[in-house]
Amino acid sequence: MNLDGVTNAKAEVFLRAFKYSEVLTAAMDIGASPTFSPLPGTAAHDDIVRARHGGEFDPKEKIAVGVLRRSGDRNRTSNLRLGLFVQHKKLLHHPVVEAAQRIAKGEAKVIVTGRVRRQVPARAKLCRPLLMGESIGHHRVTAGTLGFFGIDQDGKVGMISNNHVLAHTNRAKLGDIIVQPGRLDHGDVGNAAHRIAKLRAFVPIDFDPSASNFVDCAFASLDDPANCETRMVGQTDIDPDRWNLGDIEDLILDQSPVKKVGRTTRYTEGMVEAIDVDNVRVQMISGPRPRYAVFNRQVAISGTTKPFSKGGDSGSLICTAEGRPVALLFAGTETGGRNGFGITYANPIRSVLEALDIDLYTGAAGA
Repeated sequence: MNLDGVTNAKAEVFLRAFKYSEVLTAAMDIGASPTFSPLPGTAAHDDIVRARHGGEFDPKEKIAVGVLRRSGDRNRTSNLRLGLFVQHKKLLHHPVVEAAQRIAKGEAKVIVTGRVRRQVPARAKLCRPLLMGESIGHHRVTAGTLGFFGIDQDGKVGMISNNHVLAHTNRAKLGDIIVQPGRLDHGDVGNAAHRIAKLRAFVPIDFDPSASNFVDCAFASLDDPANCETRMVGQTDIDPDRWNLGDIEDLILDQSPVKKVGRTTRYTEGMVEAIDVDNVRVQMISGPRPRYAVFNRQVAISGTTKPFSKGGDSGSLICTAEGRPVALLFAGTETGGRNGFGITYANPIRSVLEALDIDLYTGAAGA
Protein backbone atom coordinates (compact mmCIF):
# COMPACT_ATOMS: atom_id res chain seq x y z
CA MET A 1 0.00 0.00 0.00
CA ASN A 2 1.05 3.60 -0.48
CA LEU A 3 0.89 6.13 2.36
CA ASP A 4 -2.68 7.19 1.60
CA GLY A 5 -3.77 3.58 1.33
CA VAL A 6 -2.28 2.50 4.65
CA THR A 7 -3.64 5.63 6.39
CA ASN A 8 -7.12 4.88 5.06
CA ALA A 9 -6.84 1.21 6.04
CA LYS A 10 -5.79 2.19 9.55
CA ALA A 11 -8.79 4.50 9.85
CA GLU A 12 -11.11 1.72 8.65
CA VAL A 13 -9.66 -0.66 11.24
CA PHE A 14 -10.49 1.72 14.09
CA LEU A 15 -13.93 2.51 12.70
CA ARG A 16 -15.04 -1.01 11.72
CA ALA A 17 -12.96 -3.45 13.80
CA PHE A 18 -12.59 -1.45 17.04
CA LYS A 19 -15.90 0.41 16.63
CA TYR A 20 -14.14 3.61 17.71
CA SER A 21 -15.06 7.14 16.62
CA GLU A 22 -12.87 9.77 15.02
CA VAL A 23 -11.66 12.45 17.44
CA LEU A 24 -12.26 16.03 16.33
CA THR A 25 -9.03 17.99 15.91
CA ALA A 26 -8.24 21.63 15.30
CA ALA A 27 -8.43 22.71 11.67
CA MET A 28 -4.86 24.00 11.93
CA ASP A 29 -3.55 20.44 12.54
CA ILE A 30 -2.42 20.26 8.91
CA GLY A 31 -1.20 16.93 7.57
CA ALA A 32 -1.85 14.97 10.76
CA SER A 33 -3.52 11.60 10.41
CA PRO A 34 -6.88 11.18 12.17
CA THR A 35 -7.05 9.65 15.63
CA PHE A 36 -9.81 7.46 17.05
CA SER A 37 -11.13 6.78 20.55
CA PRO A 38 -14.00 4.94 22.26
CA LEU A 39 -16.09 8.05 22.86
CA PRO A 40 -18.52 8.17 25.82
CA GLY A 41 -21.96 6.86 24.96
CA THR A 42 -20.66 4.26 22.50
CA ALA A 43 -20.67 0.49 22.98
CA ALA A 44 -16.87 0.39 22.71
CA HIS A 45 -16.53 2.90 25.57
CA ASP A 46 -19.04 1.00 27.71
CA ASP A 47 -17.13 -2.27 27.16
CA ILE A 48 -13.85 -0.68 28.26
CA VAL A 49 -15.32 1.03 31.35
CA ARG A 50 -17.13 -2.17 32.37
CA ALA A 51 -13.93 -4.20 32.09
CA ARG A 52 -11.89 -1.64 34.05
CA HIS A 53 -14.48 -1.54 36.83
CA GLY A 54 -14.11 -5.31 37.04
CA GLY A 55 -10.34 -5.02 37.42
CA GLU A 56 -9.67 -6.21 33.87
CA PHE A 57 -9.11 -4.74 30.42
CA ASP A 58 -11.13 -5.02 27.26
CA PRO A 59 -9.05 -6.74 24.55
CA LYS A 60 -9.32 -3.64 22.35
CA GLU A 61 -7.10 -1.83 24.88
CA LYS A 62 -4.36 -4.41 24.29
CA ILE A 63 -4.11 -3.88 20.52
CA ALA A 64 -2.23 -0.96 18.94
CA VAL A 65 -2.07 -0.12 15.23
CA GLY A 66 0.79 1.52 13.33
CA VAL A 67 2.44 1.84 9.92
CA LEU A 68 5.19 -0.56 8.79
CA ARG A 69 7.45 -0.61 5.77
CA ARG A 70 8.31 -3.91 4.12
CA SER A 71 11.77 -5.22 4.96
CA GLY A 72 14.48 -3.96 2.63
CA ASP A 73 12.31 -1.35 0.90
CA ARG A 74 13.69 2.16 1.41
CA ASN A 75 10.81 3.99 -0.26
CA ARG A 76 9.19 6.26 2.33
CA THR A 77 5.74 6.49 0.74
CA SER A 78 5.00 3.12 -0.90
CA ASN A 79 5.05 -0.62 -0.18
CA LEU A 80 3.70 0.00 3.33
CA ARG A 81 1.47 -2.18 5.50
CA LEU A 82 -0.32 -2.10 8.83
CA GLY A 83 1.36 -3.21 12.04
CA LEU A 84 -0.86 -4.76 14.73
CA PHE A 85 0.86 -4.74 18.15
CA VAL A 86 -0.87 -7.16 20.55
CA GLN A 87 0.07 -7.44 24.22
CA HIS A 88 -0.54 -11.21 24.44
CA LYS A 89 -0.33 -14.07 21.96
CA LYS A 90 -3.84 -15.19 22.91
CA LEU A 91 -5.05 -12.09 21.00
CA LEU A 92 -3.59 -13.33 17.72
CA HIS A 93 -7.00 -14.69 16.70
CA HIS A 94 -9.17 -12.13 18.44
CA PRO A 95 -12.07 -10.89 16.27
CA VAL A 96 -10.62 -7.34 16.20
CA VAL A 97 -7.27 -8.63 14.91
CA GLU A 98 -8.89 -10.87 12.33
CA ALA A 99 -11.19 -8.05 11.18
CA ALA A 100 -8.19 -5.73 10.87
CA GLN A 101 -6.38 -8.28 8.71
CA ARG A 102 -9.41 -8.58 6.45
CA ILE A 103 -9.68 -4.80 6.11
CA ALA A 104 -5.95 -4.62 5.26
CA LYS A 105 -6.46 -7.41 2.68
CA GLY A 106 -3.42 -9.32 3.83
CA GLU A 107 -1.26 -6.19 4.08
CA ALA A 108 -0.82 -6.43 7.88
CA LYS A 109 1.80 -7.87 10.23
CA VAL A 110 0.93 -8.93 13.79
CA ILE A 111 3.61 -8.42 16.47
CA VAL A 112 3.32 -9.76 20.04
CA THR A 113 4.79 -7.25 22.52
CA GLY A 114 3.81 -8.10 26.08
CA ARG A 115 2.45 -5.49 28.50
CA VAL A 116 3.50 -1.88 27.93
CA ARG A 117 4.84 -0.09 31.02
CA ARG A 118 6.40 3.29 31.61
CA GLN A 119 10.18 2.80 31.91
CA VAL A 120 10.96 3.08 35.62
CA PRO A 121 13.89 1.48 37.45
CA ALA A 122 21.22 0.18 38.15
CA ARG A 123 22.54 2.91 39.99
CA ALA A 124 23.91 6.20 38.70
CA LYS A 125 26.11 9.00 40.03
CA LEU A 126 26.19 12.74 40.42
CA CYS A 127 27.53 14.47 37.32
CA ARG A 128 28.50 18.10 36.74
CA PRO A 129 28.18 19.61 34.30
CA LEU A 130 24.72 18.16 33.72
CA LEU A 131 24.70 15.70 30.83
CA MET A 132 22.00 14.26 28.61
CA GLY A 133 21.35 10.61 29.38
CA GLU A 134 21.97 10.90 33.13
CA SER A 135 19.85 10.07 36.19
CA ILE A 136 17.37 12.76 37.28
CA GLY A 137 13.91 12.97 38.78
CA HIS A 138 11.31 14.78 40.80
CA HIS A 139 12.39 14.49 44.41
CA ARG A 140 9.56 11.99 45.08
CA VAL A 141 10.17 9.86 41.96
CA THR A 142 12.60 6.92 41.81
CA ALA A 143 14.71 7.98 38.80
CA GLY A 144 14.55 8.63 35.08
CA THR A 145 16.73 10.16 32.38
CA LEU A 146 17.60 13.72 31.38
CA GLY A 147 16.53 13.82 27.74
CA PHE A 148 17.79 17.12 26.39
CA PHE A 149 17.90 20.84 27.08
CA GLY A 150 15.37 23.41 25.93
CA ILE A 151 14.55 27.08 26.16
CA ASP A 152 11.05 28.46 26.69
CA GLN A 153 9.40 31.61 25.36
CA ASP A 154 10.64 33.60 28.38
CA GLY A 155 14.24 32.63 27.71
CA LYS A 156 14.45 30.14 30.58
CA VAL A 157 16.89 27.29 29.90
CA GLY A 158 15.85 23.95 31.29
CA MET A 159 15.76 20.18 30.88
CA ILE A 160 13.16 17.98 29.22
CA SER A 161 12.14 14.53 30.34
CA ASN A 162 8.84 12.72 30.92
CA ASN A 163 5.88 13.88 32.98
CA HIS A 164 6.25 10.70 35.05
CA VAL A 165 9.93 11.55 35.70
CA LEU A 166 9.76 15.30 36.41
CA ALA A 167 6.11 15.82 37.37
CA HIS A 168 5.42 12.60 39.31
CA THR A 169 2.69 11.58 36.82
CA ASN A 170 0.52 14.72 37.28
CA ARG A 171 0.99 14.76 41.08
CA ALA A 172 3.71 17.43 41.24
CA LYS A 173 3.28 21.17 41.60
CA LEU A 174 5.03 23.81 39.53
CA GLY A 175 8.16 24.87 41.39
CA ASP A 176 8.82 21.39 42.82
CA ILE A 177 12.50 20.48 43.11
CA ILE A 178 14.29 18.20 40.62
CA VAL A 179 17.36 16.31 41.80
CA GLN A 180 20.40 14.77 40.12
CA PRO A 181 21.00 11.94 40.53
CA GLY A 182 17.46 10.66 40.96
CA ARG A 183 16.19 9.52 44.37
CA LEU A 184 16.78 5.82 43.60
CA ASP A 185 20.41 6.69 42.91
CA HIS A 186 20.75 8.39 46.31
CA GLY A 187 19.71 11.83 45.13
CA ASP A 188 18.67 13.79 48.22
CA VAL A 189 16.42 16.83 48.12
CA GLY A 190 18.00 17.90 51.41
CA ASN A 191 21.43 18.07 49.79
CA ALA A 192 21.94 21.44 48.07
CA ALA A 193 24.45 19.86 45.68
CA HIS A 194 21.72 17.54 44.35
CA ARG A 195 19.07 20.21 43.73
CA ILE A 196 19.43 21.25 40.10
CA ALA A 197 16.10 22.52 38.74
CA LYS A 198 12.47 23.39 39.42
CA LEU A 199 9.45 22.07 37.58
CA ARG A 200 8.23 24.77 35.19
CA ALA A 201 5.72 23.04 32.89
CA PHE A 202 4.24 19.65 32.09
CA VAL A 203 1.54 18.21 29.86
CA PRO A 204 -1.04 16.41 32.06
CA ILE A 205 -1.72 12.77 31.28
CA ASP A 206 -5.42 12.00 30.82
CA PHE A 207 -6.48 8.60 32.16
CA ASP A 208 -10.01 8.58 30.76
CA PRO A 209 -10.51 5.60 28.39
CA SER A 210 -11.76 7.95 25.67
CA ALA A 211 -8.76 10.31 25.93
CA SER A 212 -6.01 10.63 23.34
CA ASN A 213 -2.60 11.34 24.88
CA PHE A 214 0.16 12.29 22.49
CA VAL A 215 3.07 13.08 24.83
CA ASP A 216 4.47 12.23 28.24
CA CYS A 217 6.72 15.23 28.83
CA ALA A 218 7.74 17.98 31.24
CA PHE A 219 10.15 20.93 31.43
CA ALA A 220 12.19 22.03 34.47
CA SER A 221 14.16 25.28 34.54
CA LEU A 222 17.79 24.92 35.58
CA ASP A 223 19.09 26.59 38.72
CA ASP A 224 22.50 26.99 37.05
CA PRO A 225 22.12 27.06 33.24
CA ALA A 226 25.88 27.54 32.84
CA ASN A 227 26.63 24.15 34.40
CA CYS A 228 25.38 21.86 31.63
CA GLU A 229 26.58 20.28 28.39
CA THR A 230 23.84 21.18 25.90
CA ARG A 231 25.16 19.57 22.72
CA MET A 232 27.15 16.42 23.53
CA VAL A 233 25.24 13.22 24.41
CA GLY A 234 26.93 10.74 26.76
CA GLN A 235 29.91 10.62 29.10
CA THR A 236 33.53 10.39 27.98
CA ASP A 237 34.52 7.63 30.40
CA ILE A 238 31.59 5.21 29.94
CA ASP A 239 29.98 6.04 26.59
CA PRO A 240 32.43 5.39 23.74
CA ASP A 241 29.83 6.34 21.15
CA ARG A 242 29.20 9.94 22.17
CA TRP A 243 27.83 12.38 19.61
CA ASN A 244 26.89 16.00 19.05
CA LEU A 245 23.23 16.75 18.47
CA GLY A 246 22.29 17.65 14.92
CA ASP A 247 19.16 19.33 13.59
CA ILE A 248 15.80 17.75 14.37
CA GLU A 249 14.74 14.95 12.02
CA ASP A 250 11.14 15.62 10.99
CA LEU A 251 10.64 12.62 8.70
CA ILE A 252 11.33 9.11 9.94
CA LEU A 253 9.84 5.76 8.93
CA ASP A 254 10.20 2.23 10.20
CA GLN A 255 13.51 0.42 9.62
CA SER A 256 15.39 3.65 10.26
CA PRO A 257 18.37 3.05 12.62
CA VAL A 258 18.30 5.02 15.87
CA LYS A 259 20.34 5.33 19.07
CA LYS A 260 20.09 6.73 22.59
CA VAL A 261 21.92 7.09 25.91
CA GLY A 262 19.85 6.36 29.02
CA ARG A 263 20.32 6.11 32.76
CA THR A 264 20.06 2.30 32.91
CA THR A 265 21.14 0.76 29.61
CA ARG A 266 23.43 3.64 28.59
CA TYR A 267 24.23 3.58 24.84
CA THR A 268 21.99 1.33 22.75
CA GLU A 269 21.12 1.04 19.08
CA GLY A 270 17.76 0.13 17.62
CA MET A 271 15.50 0.11 14.61
CA VAL A 272 12.17 1.89 14.19
CA GLU A 273 9.48 -0.81 14.07
CA ALA A 274 6.58 1.47 13.18
CA ILE A 275 5.42 5.07 13.18
CA ASP A 276 2.08 6.72 13.89
CA VAL A 277 1.15 3.94 16.33
CA ASP A 278 -2.26 4.46 17.93
CA ASN A 279 -4.11 2.89 20.87
CA VAL A 280 -0.98 2.16 22.95
CA ARG A 281 -2.25 1.44 26.49
CA VAL A 282 0.48 2.15 29.05
CA GLN A 283 0.59 1.43 32.78
CA MET A 284 1.58 4.85 34.15
CA ILE A 285 1.08 4.23 37.88
CA SER A 286 1.91 0.88 39.48
CA GLY A 287 1.10 -0.53 42.89
CA PRO A 288 -2.20 -1.70 44.38
CA ARG A 289 -4.17 0.89 42.38
CA PRO A 290 -2.50 0.99 38.94
CA ARG A 291 -3.60 3.54 36.35
CA TYR A 292 -3.43 3.28 32.59
CA ALA A 293 -3.45 5.83 29.79
CA VAL A 294 -3.84 5.53 26.02
CA PHE A 295 -1.32 7.16 23.67
CA ASN A 296 -1.62 7.87 19.95
CA ARG A 297 0.81 8.85 17.16
CA GLN A 298 3.75 7.13 18.82
CA VAL A 299 7.02 5.70 17.47
CA ALA A 300 7.80 2.02 18.17
CA ILE A 301 11.45 0.90 18.34
CA SER A 302 13.23 -2.45 18.74
CA GLY A 303 16.77 -3.11 19.94
CA THR A 304 19.17 -4.54 17.39
CA THR A 305 21.48 -6.71 19.55
CA LYS A 306 19.96 -6.18 23.02
CA PRO A 307 17.00 -4.35 24.60
CA PHE A 308 16.84 -0.75 23.43
CA SER A 309 15.63 0.38 26.86
CA LYS A 310 14.83 -0.80 30.37
CA GLY A 311 13.36 0.71 33.51
CA GLY A 312 14.98 4.05 34.33
CA ASP A 313 15.62 5.00 30.70
CA SER A 314 12.40 7.03 30.55
CA GLY A 315 13.05 10.50 29.21
CA SER A 316 15.99 9.50 27.00
CA LEU A 317 16.42 11.42 23.76
CA ILE A 318 16.32 9.13 20.72
CA CYS A 319 18.36 10.20 17.70
CA THR A 320 19.03 8.98 14.18
CA ALA A 321 22.32 7.25 13.41
CA GLU A 322 23.59 10.70 12.39
CA GLY A 323 22.66 12.21 15.76
CA ARG A 324 19.49 14.06 14.75
CA PRO A 325 16.78 14.09 17.49
CA VAL A 326 13.60 12.20 16.62
CA ALA A 327 11.73 11.15 19.78
CA LEU A 328 11.47 11.11 23.58
CA LEU A 329 11.43 7.64 25.15
CA PHE A 330 8.66 6.98 27.68
CA ALA A 331 7.48 3.34 27.77
CA GLY A 332 8.33 -0.17 26.73
CA THR A 333 7.69 -3.91 26.85
CA GLU A 334 9.96 -6.76 27.85
CA THR A 335 9.10 -9.02 24.91
CA GLY A 336 8.28 -8.78 21.21
CA GLY A 337 9.86 -6.67 18.53
CA ARG A 338 12.08 -7.45 15.59
CA ASN A 339 14.63 -9.48 17.59
CA GLY A 340 12.62 -10.41 20.67
CA PHE A 341 14.22 -7.74 22.89
CA GLY A 342 10.98 -5.88 23.54
CA ILE A 343 9.43 -2.72 22.08
CA THR A 344 10.21 0.82 23.19
CA TYR A 345 7.61 3.55 22.64
CA ALA A 346 8.48 7.22 22.19
CA ASN A 347 6.82 10.59 21.54
CA PRO A 348 7.85 12.32 18.28
CA ILE A 349 10.18 15.15 19.22
CA ARG A 350 8.17 17.85 17.42
CA SER A 351 5.09 16.85 19.40
CA VAL A 352 7.04 17.29 22.64
CA LEU A 353 8.43 20.71 21.72
CA GLU A 354 5.06 21.98 20.53
CA ALA A 355 3.19 20.65 23.57
CA LEU A 356 5.60 22.39 25.96
CA ASP A 357 6.00 25.47 23.73
CA ILE A 358 9.78 25.30 23.90
CA ASP A 359 12.72 25.03 21.49
CA LEU A 360 15.62 22.61 21.50
CA TYR A 361 18.60 24.35 23.12
CA THR A 362 22.14 23.54 22.01
CA GLY A 363 23.65 26.98 22.53
CA ALA A 364 26.60 27.87 24.70
CA ALA A 365 25.99 26.95 28.31
CA GLY A 366 24.73 29.93 30.23
CA ALA A 367 24.19 32.02 27.09
